[in-house]
Amino acid sequence: MREEITLPDSIQEIAETIGLRLALRIVQEFGGMDVEFPARPHDEHPIIAALGKDDGYAICEYMNGQSFSVPVCKVPRNWRAEIKRLEAEGLSRGEIARRLGITQRWVRKVANAPPPTPKQMNLFDT
Repeated sequence: MREEITLPDSIQEIAETIGLRLALRIVQEFGGMDVEFPARPHDEHPIIAALGKDDGYAICEYMNGQSFSVPVCKVPRNWRAEIKRLEAEGLSRGEIARRLGITQRWVRKVANAPPPTPKQMNLFDT
């Protein structure tokens, strides 16, 4: 029995257009990053280096200069404490995203969100 792969809509469109194999490679190489896919990359461009000439040029042609927040495709969990800890260590939001394997967009959202309100009153506060 084969397990069905469920991808976020943002990468599903890419998978349907240029193939699941390349879509998964993009997630593997750039998951969690905001990536600009140049319309005409040079041979040494990081996308070409990571994906190879055939795949790199194919995705750049398809994306045609667009930016894309590449999803991570991991099971969600509560990242707030870890993001705050890494910010306190001085890591950039891009570095945090890469280290945790989540998107920069998610790091920004969590980091900029107000602290959660306690659900239970503290009996010892007066």
